[in-house]
Amino acid sequence: MRKVYQNPRIFQDLLNQCYAKDWYTYTKKTFSGPLAVVQYLGRYTHRIAIANTRMVSMDEHTVTFTIRDYKCSNQTRSVTLEGVEFIRRFLMHILPKGFIKIRHYGLLANRNKKTKLKLCRKLTGSPAYKPKFEGLKTIEILCILVGRDVTVCPVCKKGKLRVVNSLSPGAIMLP
Repeated sequence: MRKVYQNPRIFQDLLNQCYAKDWYTYTKKTFSGPLAVVQYLGRYTHRIAIANTRMVSMDEHTVTFTIRDYKCSNQTRSVTLEGVEFIRRFLMHILPKGFIKIRHYGLLANRNKKTKLKLCRKLTGSPAYKPKFEGLKTIEILCILVGRDVTVCPVCKKGKLRVVNSLSPGAIMLP
């Protein structure tokens, strides 16, 4: 059966059949409420396996990183593992071939976004989204965000500041 779905057309037909069904899911109420469920899932669906900020040190044989010890009042402590064990644990977070990490689901899923979101906005009478800062220059956006004219001289409060030089994106300023 697995080889049948390696054919993209057959697999797409299966997906279309699944999306054509009206799915009903039954979920029990959680003990801690829906917010606790969202927070729990958020920790796993939108994060990397280990952030660079948690890495303390490494050498030829070991890797040291920080963890939060939930058994001891959420205290942060360092753990040192053999390099091979660290890699083994890290690789357990890599999804198998064919699986994708959840980014958006439901109305915001790429497959549904155009049709379902448009229908949802129509049914709820929601206004169409218009970008707030479209067509404005960077300095104009900055003035709106801080609530004052940032081009006014901070010393004399009369003169206007003007751009003399700017750095290209990615440029490095040297002393």
